[in-house]
Amino acid sequence: MVRISVSSGVKSVFLVGQGLTVSRRVELSPHVFIEPNLPTLDLKNDRFENFADYAAAVFGQSVATFCLEVRDDAGGEILATKAWNTLWHFHLLSLASSSPCMPLYAVTIDKSTTCSAINRNLHTSSGLEPVEIAGDQLDWAKEHQESFNRLISVPEFNAAMRCFGNSHYLFEADMRIMLLWAGIEGLLSVEAELSRRVALYAALMFKGSADEKATYFKEVRKAYGVRSRAVHGGKADEAKLQEGYRAASLILSRLLARCVELGRVPKADELDALAASSSVG
Repeated sequence: MVRISVSSGVKSVFLVGQGLTVSRRVELSPHVFIEPNLPTLDLKNDRFENFADYAAAVFGQSVATFCLEVRDDAGGEILATKAWNTLWHFHLLSLASSSPCMPLYAVTIDKSTTCSAINRNLHTSSGLEPVEIAGDQLDWAKEHQESFNRLISVPEFNAAMRCFGNSHYLFEADMRIMLLWAGIEGLLSVEAELSRRVALYAALMFKGSADEKATYFKEVRKAYGVRSRAVHGGKADEAKLQEGYRAASLILSRLLARCVELGRVPKADELDALAASSSVG
């Protein structure tokens, strides 16, 4: 059971994660800060309630790259609930940076240091290197946080976001590709003519000129070809699968981010109408 335990005397919870680096401390939302410095752990003397907490700390220390500090003077259950809800920030930061980041473990410091696992998965298998999140990307996260929080309650967005988040824990690249494309297809409400319609809808939502949209249409169709080989058992070498995984991850993160910017998930009928509104000159 994933949980965060906070005693009444604790005023801060540190949510340690991997996947991003940040150059300086920045307040993302009231009393929630992204922080480059990690809390120090002592595996011999710190408090771990069970083996899962200990294992999360052992593995997590080797891959941790940043943390979120959540503060609340009330402490106790109020702080624990705020910290739990803040776990959604990892998804928001993934969209802001177009790169996955994941929570690892939570740390509270009182008379002793307590470490708790905050991820049901012990480790990731994506092999992606951490990326530095830029200032304008952090500004994007702050600006669109309210929209993101609203969309999390929209089933299509929520399911696609979970497909994105969960894909990076799978061991095989072809399995990651399948889950990412399931998120893309579900978000775009595509049921037929999959290759063309997915590419068309993704291009329509892409921010750019007409030429850039046409180029992106071709890129998405190419990436979808790798998806088809993975789903239908076709042969693809590991390098192609890794390339297809990264492409699908970027496509889905961009689509989710665009929905956040729009404040809604466009319907298929709306995208079809946009496609039909232009004429050959």
